[in-house]
Parts: sequence; structure tokens; C-alpha cells
Amino acid sequence: MHIRSIRRALAMSAASLMVFAGLASADIVRADGDSIMPGNQTMVDLGEVAPSATLTIAVGFELVCGSETHVDVGQTVNLALLVGSPPSGGQIMSVTPAAIGPVPEGWVPDGQACPFPAPTVASSSASLVTLRAPAVPNVGYVYTIAYTRAVAPAGGDDAGAIRGTTTVSFRLAVVTNTAPVLMFPADQTIEGDRAGGWTAVDAGVTATDAEDDPDPTPVCSPAAGEVLPLGLTTVSCSVTDSGGRTDSGSFALTIVDTTAPSLVVSGDQAVTTDDPAGATLAYQLPVAADVVDGDPDVSCSPLAGVVIPVGTTTVTCSAIDDSGNRRSGSFDVVVTYVATHVASVVWGEPIGEGTTTFATQPGRSIPIKATLVVDGEVRIVGDVALTITPCGGGTAVVQPMTLHGGRWMAVLDTSLLAGPCHTVTAAIDSLAAGSFEIDLRGVVPLAVKIRRS
Repeated sequence: MHIRSIRRALAMSAASLMVFAGLASADIVRADGDSIMPGNQTMVDLGEVAPSATLTIAVGFELVCGSETHVDVGQTVNLALLVGSPPSGGQIMSVTPAAIGPVPEGWVPDGQACPFPAPTVASSSASLVTLRAPAVPNVGYVYTIAYTRAVAPAGGDDAGAIRGTTTVSFRLAVVTNTAPVLMFPADQTIEGDRAGGWTAVDAGVTATDAEDDPDPTPVCSPAAGEVLPLGLTTVSCSVTDSGGRTDSGSFALTIVDTTAPSLVVSGDQAVTTDDPAGATLAYQLPVAADVVDGDPDVSCSPLAGVVIPVGTTTVTCSAIDDSGNRRSGSFDVVVTYVATHVASVVWGEPIGEGTTTFATQPGRSIPIKATLVVDGEVRIVGDVALTITPCGGGTAVVQPMTLHGGRWMAVLDTSLLAGPCHTVTAAIDSLAAGSFEIDLRGVVPLAVKIRRS
């Protein structure tokens, strides 16, 4: 059927159905044969197809407010095939009905002009048009389809509510070797998975071809396995079939780093000090790691090396990567003030008070008696011992002391000592109180002889 036949059919339908008589001041219904392109596409280029190929296209519709006579609120505009005109050798196999509405509240009532911009109502269902291409290769085959429009339920001035005609046309070319068609995934935002960005994987780009079996394989750049940096990367793909026909396109991948670094802080610390002002803060910077940023910045406050007061100080640490992601942690340092204790010793005979060197012959056993004073008070309880150390250095001998008659006592067997000189130190609860030297060269000082007479 030719265009002239379509016009004749439209005129006859308009005469028999007053719904389509229309007035110059009525609403209009527009067809849209391409849902991707903006606006209403009434002529759609379907491109190249194989001989006798079958295609199905979804046709949408739009009710547009026009002048002062309108479809009523709550009415539905029903669309159905009025007449179709295929090209020679082609076929319109089927056209399903569609609908617009119901028209919502707020639609312009009869007698009122449309505001600017004119309001619209999109179709609630699409008309599926199935076409069969001619078998003979050629270009410029055109299919034209006209739709009836009827409103329901009945309302005021239905015959004049819609003006004009609603048609859509499709143009295609029949070729013996059609170009392959690439199919792309949607644009994606992906979390980085390695230093510097993300390792590209097979994105799932595929291709179909009417003549090739199997379908040709697309080639993309950047390819799987390459590292994509943070930010936007456009992946460009192309495919070529066995006949040399090609298709190309691209999609976008945005690589982001939204994951904070890991941070391992040390445990709480306990520190003692004899300084009432506090203690010097000492710690190692915590260890941080990040998948994308190999060297995140780590800082802590207060800084190591400053003096912190007696009590609890919280050290807060942070790790920040190049994308600004932050991870924080903390630990406590508890400083306890411990006053310094002062210990002293009074040696009893035969050593004697104030003795710094005691000379005797080797092999003798020397009774050692001591009165221990800590912070000005005589101590009769505690862990008391003598430490005997060679004057020139060497292995020390520790000998405990016991309390007898209010004094701490021990017997030192010099036969167990190697060498002529030793330092003897008394300590109570690990606090050194005083010391003297033993000279085992057999010379007895005059002062010692006098004390013994």
C-alpha cells in the first residue's frame, strides 16, 4: 500500500469516526519510534539488515496539550493499527495496541489554554511493531504505520479532543553482509584493587553478526589485565566480521578509592617516673597499609619526645591515603609518679662505720653486720643481700643477709673469692645502701688493728 492509500484510509476513517475529526484547538498524540534519542522520532532509521530479517520495535506515544479543547482527566487514549504501508517485498507482520493514561489530575480542562511549556502525558504501554525486511538487497526501504486514537470512558467533546494524525515510519537498508553490532555494559564505578588503581578484567563486551557463526570477537583498549588509574577511563572497543564490516563504540569506567587504610596502633603503656612534672613520651609510629596508596601518611598527637604529665594521656594516630580516606586509632600512656628512695648503711664491727677499705688475709671468714636506713628510718623488714663484685670486673656473688638482734648479718667466706680486691654492696629491696672494698693481700691497716685491741 502506498502513501496515497494511507491518506485515503485516514480520510475515510476520520469521516466514519468523529474521534479523529479533530479541531485546530485540540490536543495531539505524537509517536516516538526511538526511545533512546531525545524527542519524538516519527522517522526512525533502522540501519542495515540482512535479507528477510525480522525486527521488532517498541513505539511509544505522548499526549501533548493543545489550545482549548482537551482530553478529560481520567480518560485513557487507546491506540491501535489504522493502516500500514510496507515497501515492496517487505511485510508488517504485527502491530500491538498501546495506551496513554489515564490522564492525571491537573490536566488542563476544556475551555482553558495550555500553559507554556505545554504539559504532556507519556504512554503507559508501547506498541510493538514487527517488520520483515525484503529479500532483495537495496537501500531506502520505508515502512509507514498510522494509528487510530480513541478515548475512554466517554467524556465531554470527545470527538474534538484530539487533532491531527499519529504516524511513524521506519527506514532500513537490506544488504547481503550486515555490519556486526557491539553490545556494551553500562558505565561503571569500580573500587580500586591494587596500587595505583584497578586491574581491568573482561568487561563483557560482546558482538553479534547476522552472517558470522560464531560471532566475531570484540577488541577493547585498555585491555583486560591493564591497570586503570584512579579517575575516568574510556574503554574503546571495535569488532570486524568476516566480510570486513565493522562496528565500534565505548563505555566509561570510573576507578575510585573510598576505602580507608588499615592502621595498627600499639597497646596501652604504663610508665613510672621520679619527676613530678611527668615523663618523656616515647613510641613508634603505627603501621598503616592501603590497597591503592602504597604509602599512606601516618601521624600521631601528642608527638613522641614531648613531656606528658602524671596521669593518663591519650595518643591519637591517623593514617590518610592519597584519596583523603582516613583511619584513626589511639592508645593510652599512664604515667605514675614514684618518689626516689634514699638508702644508707652503717657497718658494724669488724668493718666499722665509715670504712671504705677493709684489709684482711685471704681465706678468712668475715662477719658482716649492717644497720640499713631507708628514707631516714631504720628498716628491719625487706629483702636484704650483699653483692660481692671483683674490683676489676667479673662475675658477682650475691649473698643474702638475715636479721639478728635488730641488725642484718652475714658471714663472708673469702676463700670463695678469686682475686685480691672485691667491692661489697648492701642493698634492701634492690635499693643500694652503701659499699666498701675488701683487700685480700694480707696487709691489715693500723686503724683496724687499733679497733681490734
